[in-house]
Amino acid sequence: MARKPRRTSRSRAREEALAAAGAVRVPERCDVCVVGGGASGLAAAVAAAEAGASVVVLERSPACGRTILATGNGRCNFSNAHLSWERYNDPAFVEAVCGPNFGEDVLAFFGDCGLAWAEEEGGRLYPLSRQAASVREVLLARARRCGATLAPAREVTGATREDTGWRVAYEGVRAGNVAARSVVLALGGGEALLRSLGLSCDPFEPVLCALACEAPDGVSLSELDGRRAHAVARLLREGDEVARETGEVLFRGYGLSGIAIFDLSRHARSGDVVSLDLTCGVSEAAACRLAATAGSCAGLLDPVIAATLKDSLEAACDLRFVVTGPAEPERAQVTRGGLATDQFDPATLAARELGGLFACGEALDVDGACGGFNLAWAWKSGLVAGRAAAASSPLN
Repeated sequence: MARKPRRTSRSRAREEALAAAGAVRVPERCDVCVVGGGASGLAAAVAAAEAGASVVVLERSPACGRTILATGNGRCNFSNAHLSWERYNDPAFVEAVCGPNFGEDVLAFFGDCGLAWAEEEGGRLYPLSRQAASVREVLLARARRCGATLAPAREVTGATREDTGWRVAYEGVRAGNVAARSVVLALGGGEALLRSLGLSCDPFEPVLCALACEAPDGVSLSELDGRRAHAVARLLREGDEVARETGEVLFRGYGLSGIAIFDLSRHARSGDVVSLDLTCGVSEAAACRLAATAGSCAGLLDPVIAATLKDSLEAACDLRFVVTGPAEPERAQVTRGGLATDQFDPATLAARELGGLFACGEALDVDGACGGFNLAWAWKSGLVAGRAAAASSPLN
């Protein structure tokens, strides 16, 4: 008799999640329907429910908040102690939405969730446990305490306006529809759905990811694969500097990764050049003196990197790679693109031309640098949209 294939722990977990999702009963009506159960969607759900609204969250994944688990390499860099508008692609809009107490508001929200945190280099804020699951669990617990219905494994297929609000259709573990007074769009994708509402939407694409690159002659990326360096990284386009970052660079067989490269990826195009100064600003005279004293560049660089560069200080100060495109886009930290921000009132994140419709997080064309900026935007924009949706009349 042939043996049945053994189920992996991952497949069992998925089956259990789908079974739990199938057991959730979605009410026929609610005050606020949140489309997307990730970071911004959960924040919006909590804000709306705590303002007294009945809330349903529709999420296409088998469980809400799963994307949070992958952030910060599983540690969840959930905010930054030094939030700055300039680190976003649309600083004026972010400032108008988030206000002068941006960082304090995010921390107050998580303090009320029962989360403890710690600060690391660059102002990066992590849960004290250094586990992304801590952030997810306190969010889910708060959403459930305030009465929000979390309905995962349900992908929204359409939203239409009615006299009393909106009707949102979904498919998945159970198909159906829900009538809602207001809708909050909190999904990082779904261009067809967003455009079906008559809204302007830029294509979603991965950002904050590694870059596939061609190495300079005589330098083997396979030899450097896995080596790390603290560097000044400049992005050049036709000889002009487009962006500059200082931080960790990780050499990979396909190109470059690391925090500094992730930030440059927000601006990079195919054909651009990434120039690395691996001496990280040490003066030329000092570098020459140190190399002469040591007899090599091993006192300035990782010895493996120094050997690969044949102890060339010239190469170490200006090591150039040609960008061919994004690498491992499926592992990108965020997506950019989405709904054009000029279609929304920054005070409430309400659509200017569609009463009862709001947007937050990655649904809007806002993206920020590494270091907690994107999640900080997700939390704060979700809170703004959720509170406003709870107070909204569909005829506004």
